[in-house]
Amino acid sequence: MIQPSNLLAEALTVILKPIVIEAVREAMKLYSREVMPAELTGKSFLTVKQAAETSGLGVSTIRLLIRKRQLPAQRVGRRVLIKKRDLEIFLESEPIRLVAP
Repeated sequence: MIQPSNLLAEALTVILKPIVIEAVREAMKLYSREVMPAELTGKSFLTVKQAAETSGLGVSTIRLLIRKRQLPAQRVGRRVLIKKRDLEIFLESEPIRLVAP
């Protein structure tokens, strides 16, 4: 005869195990070397991918802003690098002004 507490423990294991596994995978992806944000690495330059992750914008948006010369960047070999400070200046340059009713 199966104890009710064992049955509950097994049910919880079935439910929680995939959730915990996915959370660990996401945490590992977030802190992996290639995706680590510049704030954690102390680097002053960002790749396009890192700039997108840092700013919350898409990679294609970052590339568009560079092409339009709204966001300064430089090519080093095959890589495009953006100064972290230039990204911050761009993001702070035109805040949305809310109009009070």
